[in-house]
Amino acid sequence: MRGGYRFYCVLATDCLLRYWIAMRWRAVSPWFLGGVAAIATIISASTAPAQGISRAVAAAEALGARCGVAVCDPGGRWLYRHGAGEALAPASNMKVLTAAAVVNGLGADFHFVTTFALRNGRLRVIASGDPNWLQDTLHDSAHVFAAVARALAQKGVAAVGGIDLDAGNFTGPSRPATWPQDQLQTYYCAPTGPFVLEQGTFALRVEARGALAHTAIIAPVVDVPVLGAIDLVDRAGSKGVVYGAIDQGDGVKVSGRFLRRGSPATIRTAVGDPAWWYEQALRKALADAGVRVGEPASLPDQVVHEHKSDLRLAVLRMLEDSSNFDAEQCLRALGSKTRNDGSLAGGVAALRDEVVKLVGAAPEGSMFVDGSGLSKTNRVAAGLLAAVLVKSNATSSGPLLRACLPVAGQTGTLQERFRGSDLVGRVRAKTGWIRGASALSGLVERRDGSVRFFAILMNYDPRKDGLNRDLKRLQEEIVAAVDRMDGGK
Repeated sequence: MRGGYRFYCVLATDCLLRYWIAMRWRAVSPWFLGGVAAIATIISASTAPAQGISRAVAAAEALGARCGVAVCDPGGRWLYRHGAGEALAPASNMKVLTAAAVVNGLGADFHFVTTFALRNGRLRVIASGDPNWLQDTLHDSAHVFAAVARALAQKGVAAVGGIDLDAGNFTGPSRPATWPQDQLQTYYCAPTGPFVLEQGTFALRVEARGALAHTAIIAPVVDVPVLGAIDLVDRAGSKGVVYGAIDQGDGVKVSGRFLRRGSPATIRTAVGDPAWWYEQALRKALADAGVRVGEPASLPDQVVHEHKSDLRLAVLRMLEDSSNFDAEQCLRALGSKTRNDGSLAGGVAALRDEVVKLVGAAPEGSMFVDGSGLSKTNRVAAGLLAAVLVKSNATSSGPLLRACLPVAGQTGTLQERFRGSDLVGRVRAKTGWIRGASALSGLVERRDGSVRFFAILMNYDPRKDGLNRDLKRLQEEIVAAVDRMDGGK
């Protein structure tokens, strides 16, 4: 077949191997299937573990889940496949593709560089799409903007004519249109953009103090009014205590009830316009340092300050915390660099470009809609996920991707997984769940030093409640069986 290979399924009957064409994958790289000669050896030498995987898959399918499972060694040799060519909703396992694309396309040593410069007497900020502006880190906007103010003072600048935010090619909508429209105020649906602080959110502190709850915006550091009030109550009531905050554009509106004896709490809510909040934080920092904004100034054009931050920080949050914001923001940065298009669409196009570079082509039926997996219309095959993991592992950026995956029983979304098993500390994988989809993809570091890569996708009727707990247990059984497999076929 010109430009690629075909995807075969091998069956064993009465100790004789027979094969029949089950489905096609077009333009997949040669390592991926290895040709017809390798197909005859696909049955694993370790039959019992393979049967263990099959039993867990059968149990998941008995619960009503459609399953795609792919297992292979670092050389790309298949150890097990079941429905590996079927395109399924990957949930947050989409972030595996995104992270691989980003670290391969931008490079493990990539840094976001935001430039502050004087142009025509005004302070211009040139965007890099930096996702790392977070409080209590080296990239806390209050500290960085204070450094900008000090740099201006050192140059004898006491006033600037205004602030210009130069978005460059970071254009277009801040969120995918396929995200749940009734959840856009939540932190996990936060907006992206050229200038974003605190992962597209603001943090509000609530304390029981005085006649009403005391509220204050604690991140980012801005002079934005808090409107409304949160009542204090002695008892929770039938629905508990409910309180919240929403960005209204001219201020933050709060409402609800808070326990009079309750402990202080912090809530995070998505901002409406990230660039507006960015400018408010910058204006406050300049004002606090005595730099006036809005006065005509005759100043020579020059770079005032450059702020750099590490790609690794964002990839770690993307995979370890399953940050939707970091997935989309990093894709925009990838699109900006490789396609001169920092839009969401440019990021998705860049994602597909990098997947093609890694494995030859995205299999037929693949649908890349966003970088986070929050969109229900994404479609990815387990075989593609496993392929990308293997191919990325062999690149110079492989160690970064591997190091950023959550560790079983220890970090991120895997902190509570695999507890009580000997896989704690030896599985690095990305979890995934949206209603109707449960997933787990990554690698097992075996005790003999070898590695096995796996991808598990399970889709089910989204109207079924509580199924994900059973599917997670079966996923862990599959990984345990992968750990016991011998050899590669």
